[in-house]
Amino acid sequence: MINYNTWPTKKLKVTSLRLDVDNPRLSERRDSVSQAQIIDYLIEKEKVLNLAKDIISMGYFRNESPIVVKENGRFHVLEGNRRVSACKILINPDLIKSSVKRNNIKKLLRGFDLGIIEKLEVIVAPSREEADVMIVNRHTGGSVVEKWDKTKQDRFLYKRFSSGETVDELADKLPLTKTEIKDSLKRYNVYMEISQLELGEKVLNSVKDETKFSMTNFERVYQNEKGLEFLGFDFDDDFTLKKQLPKTEFVKRFSRIVEDVVGNTINSRVLNKKSDTDSYIDNLRKLSDFDTSIRLDSKYNDEYKDEEVKSLPEKESKDDTKPKRPRPTSIKLFASSLHFVTGVGRIDDIFEELKILNIKKQPNAVAVLFRSYLDMIAYQFLKSKNGITTLRQEQIDGLVKGSDKKFEKVKKELNKMGIDVESLDQDSLKKVIGLDKVYSNDRVPSLREMLVFISKSEGLVPDGKLRQALGGYLNSNTKLLGHSEYNLLVHNEYFTAEPEELKLVWSQMQPLLEYLISEIK
Repeated sequence: MINYNTWPTKKLKVTSLRLDVDNPRLSERRDSVSQAQIIDYLIEKEKVLNLAKDIISMGYFRNESPIVVKENGRFHVLEGNRRVSACKILINPDLIKSSVKRNNIKKLLRGFDLGIIEKLEVIVAPSREEADVMIVNRHTGGSVVEKWDKTKQDRFLYKRFSSGETVDELADKLPLTKTEIKDSLKRYNVYMEISQLELGEKVLNSVKDETKFSMTNFERVYQNEKGLEFLGFDFDDDFTLKKQLPKTEFVKRFSRIVEDVVGNTINSRVLNKKSDTDSYIDNLRKLSDFDTSIRLDSKYNDEYKDEEVKSLPEKESKDDTKPKRPRPTSIKLFASSLHFVTGVGRIDDIFEELKILNIKKQPNAVAVLFRSYLDMIAYQFLKSKNGITTLRQEQIDGLVKGSDKKFEKVKKELNKMGIDVESLDQDSLKKVIGLDKVYSNDRVPSLREMLVFISKSEGLVPDGKLRQALGGYLNSNTKLLGHSEYNLLVHNEYFTAEPEELKLVWSQMQPLLEYLISEIK
């Protein structure tokens, strides 16, 4: 048994806490998400605004402290992402995308003491794995925190199972039986199959809204013997689906059940008893929509595995010489849903302007503005870490060292000419040969100098992968729009930015920018 009493507690700034990208509350995503996108999702789907309003009206209750783990020098919120997000948007309402909701929160904040939530007491877990038992218990029973819906619980267990833990191991650690875990893994794989169906927009949106789509009603169908046979699949030893129908028929049957769940044709009242589900399936079999003469056969499962994506045949055109329109691509540097907020007015204004510019029509404007944005972010980050002073001193030390080396080289040459250098006044000699310069410590470092300094400092950026990515950007060749190309863009009237190269640079720099901005606040 884990002794939770030995886990330390800390008071940490809300702005320093990282929301967890592996949070089961987040829908399944193929790409990594930013902190701003996590907040957007939690506001839209997980009632974070309501929670923020409750904190304003009733205060922050300390009965359920967030659970965090330290990874790569930063504290990541494993449990309590809703509460931490609510505090983040109260401290910085500009994180709220909707202007109406943002202004409403700002009005409610009048008179509210932000000092109450500026720092939160958190429980520091030794690892993600050891925190899981407490987290599952909180969200599946025995706690006042909002419980996960089935799909969130299923996703949590699926990730653990797919990472190598067995059902027996999960049952030993978590307050769930083996049967509950097996049902959860089956349900999650069925949900993932549903999410890949080509459904109508309204139905698909309902499926994606995990807080509203009832997987338990779909589960009632396939847990019934007749229902499972109608759907045409079984479960493999790893709880994935073994399909036993041709794809067209399989999709038709699956889609129909999904549509009935979304349309509330079937629910817990309609399918209350086994006989109710039997009757529902019998009625479906009578419809001409389905070919019930097809016998279930495991051979069809191999067809799904080997299936290749074939391009659709092109329609015949009366005018074969008519040029085909290229497939449209994004015309913006990044998604309009992305929000980077530093709290520095001009920097945030530049970010909003970058959202508006068309990267295909205005690539030079985008590139110049993006360079300015990078420059300001790097400077503000270093300034917040007292890094500007350190960088300036390093530069001065380097210049002085270089000057001294030149001076020694000059003296060596003068000695070869028979001049007794040591008998001369050294300061006067330096002045004569132009090496008496006094270096000022108020010089503003260049963008490259700041980025190189950041890339080499583990203290500033603990995450080695971020530093490596920055090093890759600084050393990029002509295939990527690197730092030297930006300089050409600003100073050379014959050099033009390429939209696709700009987008590549953005994708390479976004994770680092997100980190730098989070440290500025």
